[in-house]
Amino acid sequence: MNKNTRNINQFQDGVKDALPTVFGFLSIGAAFGIISASEGFTIWQIFLLSAVLYAGSAQFIIIGMLLADSSITSIVSMVFLVNFRMFLQSLAVANFFDKQSLVSKILMGSLVTDESFGIFSLNSVTKKSISINWMHGLNIASWITWWLSSIIFALFGKSIANPQNFGLDFALIAMFAGLWILTTISFIKDPHENNRNTILAIFMTVIVLLVSMMVFSKVISVLFASILGSLFISLLKKESYNDN
Repeated sequence: MNKNTRNINQFQDGVKDALPTVFGFLSIGAAFGIISASEGFTIWQIFLLSAVLYAGSAQFIIIGMLLADSSITSIVSMVFLVNFRMFLQSLAVANFFDKQSLVSKILMGSLVTDESFGIFSLNSVTKKSISINWMHGLNIASWITWWLSSIIFALFGKSIANPQNFGLDFALIAMFAGLWILTTISFIKDPHENNRNTILAIFMTVIVLLVSMMVFSKVISVLFASILGSLFISLLKKESYNDN
């Protein structure tokens, strides 16, 4: 097998590994497109938010804060706080693949999401073969799915007067909760794990959720608890594999 064929196969493997989250991106992108279009945002505005900003939680926040006539400073500050974790995740992924060009690192780091970082973390911990081209395939498949679904469903959004009645504003929360459930299931089924770690992982996530609800809204609390819970489970899995 020559180098070009191997690179293509690795990229295709990344695309295949992205499929479980791609379906989630379709539903959330659809929800964002419908909600933003129904609120009067143009197709170009929706496209730029999805293709350039590319941050589901931040995009929903921007739409809500713009409709509430919030200042640009407050919007930028909120988006920075909500997505600060992405700097750390992108840096970790880009540095993991040290033998790549600066352009490749920038592209890889720019397209990392919570979902692709989760897949990357699980595959690296379980010693599954991953490569630079695999990571690009994983990221690009998710990115294209996100902005395409946002644009396509935005075309239908203007005909829906009140998308909240269909629960579309809860799509992002549902995906994060679903990711946590899937991560927990894989954790429970892992032969390296024991009941003590399983109970500890679930207990810590519930505690984070209850504490955050005292400070944040229910929506932000579910997001926060799902993200931290998944990261906590990944750390436990890494420690278990190191011990074994």
